Order: sequence, then structure tokens, then C-alpha cells
Amino acid sequence: MIALDQTHDPALRSFIASANAPGCDFPIQNLPYGAFRPRSAAGAPRIGVAIGDAILDIAAVAEIAHAAGATLVVDNVFATPLWQSPLALGADCVVYSATKHIDGQGRCLGGVILASEAFIQQHIHMFLRQTGPSLSPFNAWVMLKGLETLHLRVRRQTDTAAAVSVALVEHPKVTRLIYPGRPDHPQAAVAAKQMRGGSTLVAFEIKGDQAATFRFLNALGLVAITNNLGDAKSLITHPATTTHQRLKPQERAELGITDSLVRFSAGLEHPDDVVEDLLGALDAV
Repeated sequence: MIALDQTHDPALRSFIASANAPGCDFPIQNLPYGAFRPRSAAGAPRIGVAIGDAILDIAAVAEIAHAAGATLVVDNVFATPLWQSPLALGADCVVYSATKHIDGQGRCLGGVILASEAFIQQHIHMFLRQTGPSLSPFNAWVMLKGLETLHLRVRRQTDTAAAVSVALVEHPKVTRLIYPGRPDHPQAAVAAKQMRGGSTLVAFEIKGDQAATFRFLNALGLVAITNNLGDAKSLITHPATTTHQRLKPQERAELGITDSLVRFSAGLEHPDDVVEDLLGALDAV
């Protein structure tokens, strides 16, 4: 099992727990971007953006994985099903935290696994039957209702994220900004090739140290501080002390996660109100 270095910390810890489970004898390696080569056993990149600035070429990774007889699983949460279709690009399986975007209104928890019928029957069906990780009927209904408005909500959130990127990219108190919808993104060509839109997420660094970043976060009024994303409410988190807190400082630095990095998730508020809140909070830095 191969986990690229952009893998979300909780997901990576799940891989490690699985590898250490009784009866499992396969190794897990966390590889740097660009290290995926033929003869790798499996791949599970998280595609889309938000923390690191690497957007993987799904078609290229799928070709390498399949040549080595590996299965490619893509976590498509950051890109959303509206803007990216990994199965059409060669992935064997796509996973979502359906709490984000699909429900997207903070009502229930859930997950989705997408693959061919043959893949589900061979790899997933028996596991589900024996362990029972099924949604309740009510939660499943809520998710289905969420799909009816997914395209409307994600479009609005993406527009707001783009507006935030424009407002902050040259701000004197923002030292770095990462948004896949911008032409200055390091993998803008890859994003344009495989994504139909930008993202609902923007990552940026505050000028100064962690204390300055916390002053910015504490000055926010409309945007809520939480490590969730893809919600009707605009949210923001400090990855170094939340989603990636268990990584060593050197490991976070290798991923580009500094003490001044924040991840913003656009909600459904008016873009002008969101931008005003963020700009106002920067005055506190």
C-alpha cells in the first residue's frame, strides 16, 4: 500500500492501523510527490488541493498503477464530484466523506465508495455484510436530498473561494496563497486538464508566526473556526494544530504546512460578506 505525502493525516493513520491489524502483512510507505513508480503495490492519493500545492495527474498515476498491477483509489472530497470525475480518468475506486458537500449542511455523517459493480462485489460487498458500516435510512435520505442541490451549492462555494483568492493573493499580510483555479498555481495545467472548476477551498499563509495567525482567526466574525469543510457555513482551520497536529514539525514542513497556514472552506454566504470578514480579521495581525 502506497500513501503519497499529500495524504490527509487521519487517512494516513487509518492506513497504518489497517496495516497493523491481525492478518495484515503488507507494508505502508509515505512517499514524496513524484516518487510513485512502476512496481508500487497500490496507490491512494487525495486529489484536489487545500493543504499542499500538489495536484496529481490522475490519468498518469492510473497508467503507472495499472502497469504495476495496482489499484488506484482516489479521495475526491476536495475536488467534489461536480468538478472532477476520477473514474473517467482511470481510477478504480473513488471515496468521499459525504459529510462534506454532499450533505454539506452539518446534519449527518456518512461516506461513499464509488466503483464498478465488479470492484464492489470483489472488494467491498463482503466487508459491508460482515461489519455493517451502513448509513441509517434517515441519514441516507438526507444525503440523497443533498445531492439534489449539490451543483447549486458547490458552484456558489467555488465562486466565493475564487473571490477570496482574488482579494487575498496580493494582500501585504498574506505571504502565500494556494487555489487550483488560479493560473499561478504550480499545477495549473494539470488542474485545467482534469478539473471542470476550481475548488471550494483556499489555503493561505498569514505574515508572522502562529500567534499572529491565531489573532487573525480570533478576529473573524462570520467565518467559523472548525476543521470541517464543504459546509453551508464558511469555515476555517489551522492545520498545524488540528488536521495535521500529530505530524512532527519537520514532517509538516515537508508538506508545506507551516504554523501560519490556514485552510478556508467557502460557504453559502454572500461573497462580499465573506471577503469583508477575512480582510477585517487581517487588520488584527
